[in-house]
Amino acid sequence: MTTKEKIVNTAAEMLSNIGFNAFSFHDIANAIGIKTSSIHYYFPTKSDLIVEIIHYSQNIQAALFEAISEKNPQEKLSLLIDFYVDLANKGQMCPIVSVSSDMNNIDTNIKLEVGKFYDFLADWLTSVIEEGITKNQFVTTQNPQDKSIEILNILAMFPILSRLGKAHKSLTSLKQSVIDNLTNKDISHNKMSLLAREIKKQKETIAHQAAIIAAQKKVINLYEANETLEKWKQ
Repeated sequence: MTTKEKIVNTAAEMLSNIGFNAFSFHDIANAIGIKTSSIHYYFPTKSDLIVEIIHYSQNIQAALFEAISEKNPQEKLSLLIDFYVDLANKGQMCPIVSVSSDMNNIDTNIKLEVGKFYDFLADWLTSVIEEGITKNQFVTTQNPQDKSIEILNILAMFPILSRLGKAHKSLTSLKQSVIDNLTNKDISHNKMSLLAREIKKQKETIAHQAAIIAAQKKVINLYEANETLEKWKQ
């Protein structure tokens, strides 16, 4: 591993573990055993280093997506969630989430790169949801893009739950909830309930109409009987 790679890896780990403002070039240099000037040689500013970490993280995510590209949509979604569950269980935070949590104190270049990475994740997840809908594996009442953003927001909560000591049970429950919601379990139940109510309503309408028709027939029969009786009287 080159010195530059060591710097990026070490900084990415610090960013994931303690956050954007909690480490300096001096901390990185001490961890690796180099001088801070060596870091400045590759990254003149901390912002330059953070941008590199974002690119590094996106490459890792892209490699994951490539590795699971032949999986079915449900497996892709499950593996994506597992990736973030694993980070949370290690007490780590996705570097992008870590940077985003301190958005007011970062410069424009970092904000732009965070936005690009977020779009990259959202676009991939949207395509997975669309594929799942096409293959009848997923059902959602939401626009796939809106649904992908909802899921990414849930994933961003994972490290917070982990640090609150509620990781294992909560993350497992959240993962299952996300998958169940898209694999027709919740929605199918709702649709069946709506369908049952609609069928009941239609049956009641038919029964009501039948009762009206029967009553009308009775009136007609009574009228005809009265007419016949009047004729007999004559």
